[in-house]
Amino acid sequence: MSDIPTDLPESTPPPPQRCAVYTRVSMDNAEDDKLSSVQAQFMACHELIASQFGKHWVPMDRIYEDRGYSGSNIRRPGLQELLSDVADGLVDIVVVHRLDRLSRHMGDFTALMQDFERHGVALVSVTQSIDTSGPQGRLTLNLLTSFAQFEREIAGERGREKRAASRRQGVWQGGAPPLGYGLTQQRLVVEPVEAKTVRNIFERFLQQPSVTTLIQELSEQGVKTKAWQTKAGLLRGGRTFDKNVLYKLLNNRMYLGELFYDDAWHASSHKPLIDQPLWDEVHDLMASRARRTGVLNRETPEWQFPLKGLVFGEDGRSMTPWFSSKQRGRQLGYYIPQKEITVGAGASGLPRLSAHRLHTQVLDHLYENFRDPAQWLAALPQSLTEHPTFDHELITERLRKAASVSDHFTLRAKAQLIRLLVEQVVVGPNDFLVRVSAKGVFELICDLMQAHKTDWISQIPDQTPRK
Repeated sequence: MSDIPTDLPESTPPPPQRCAVYTRVSMDNAEDDKLSSVQAQFMACHELIASQFGKHWVPMDRIYEDRGYSGSNIRRPGLQELLSDVADGLVDIVVVHRLDRLSRHMGDFTALMQDFERHGVALVSVTQSIDTSGPQGRLTLNLLTSFAQFEREIAGERGREKRAASRRQGVWQGGAPPLGYGLTQQRLVVEPVEAKTVRNIFERFLQQPSVTTLIQELSEQGVKTKAWQTKAGLLRGGRTFDKNVLYKLLNNRMYLGELFYDDAWHASSHKPLIDQPLWDEVHDLMASRARRTGVLNRETPEWQFPLKGLVFGEDGRSMTPWFSSKQRGRQLGYYIPQKEITVGAGASGLPRLSAHRLHTQVLDHLYENFRDPAQWLAALPQSLTEHPTFDHELITERLRKAASVSDHFTLRAKAQLIRLLVEQVVVGPNDFLVRVSAKGVFELICDLMQAHKTDWISQIPDQTPRK
């Protein structure tokens, strides 16, 4: 009899494949249904996992679900929890009922798949027999998502064509009709009282010396924007006129009896409220006033208004770059509160800031930190300060030198410095606060360490010790 070894090592079983089930439903009807869509998805996914017991698939005990969330974006709490666990290496396989439970957007879906692949996570769909752990599954997935994107684009195009066809027949598509009109069987009909208000606004625009005066007059008369009620019973509109609303009304060609479709305005069947001569007269006056206005209607170099988008009033509204009317051939730049543009001068309670003066004061604030950068350097991350190339004394010396030669910086270099280091300027009635960007300071120090020759750094005399 041959000897049979009895001390053979036992085979090591493969590690378990941790399966995360993700479910989503756009409308949460769980209270109305005995078996909700999310529950049905959950059960189907777990049945699939159980059938793959031989492959050592094991369901995770965490629940990843989103109820009442659209698949048009990935800003969903359940999905974000899943992605966080994927990044932490806690998931091997993601199981869904259908691919569109993850996303209906091709770009988002591609980004999700790249994230899964980067962390070695496979995607499995119950109803579409897809398993991306193999090349065939990945090929099938790419084909399905491409066709799904194509189908959505075709559906969108058909919807646009349908809306355009309805507009050609004079059928109203959209929300509330404009001031002056009501709806009868989805067609625009004239509301006599509102129509009189619209015509009065056009006529008064020609008679008043300024838009601000007209806005004040409408406010005193209690004239409000179109008020309507949503299907849910909520009241919308009915607010006081400002300049934005006024100009929107004056530019609305529906008052000429037109509707917009196929990327152009076309004659429609509804009755016009304004005749062509009055329309032309109003728009000629608007054009003449536009030539005198200070609001920027042309492209300006960034260095002229480097704080554009960074200056805000205490009310949280941004302040807009603005040019004064020409005086002796010169135009002065300002940052003015949004409320003064939409309502009128003095409405915000905030000052108009001279652009030149504000830029100078902001730069002076930055240069003070250049001269004494201790606070900036103390806030730097250890990953930078402990780097072998970091030289505290050299960085301090270069910053101080930059402040000493700052008068020689070009306007473009100063603008670059402002855009790099300023996070926000908050303006109050009597003062303003400059918030410095921590990220900008970090990039500034890195540039100084590596001697990057940006516009303003190139103007600093080299202080590198000579060997």
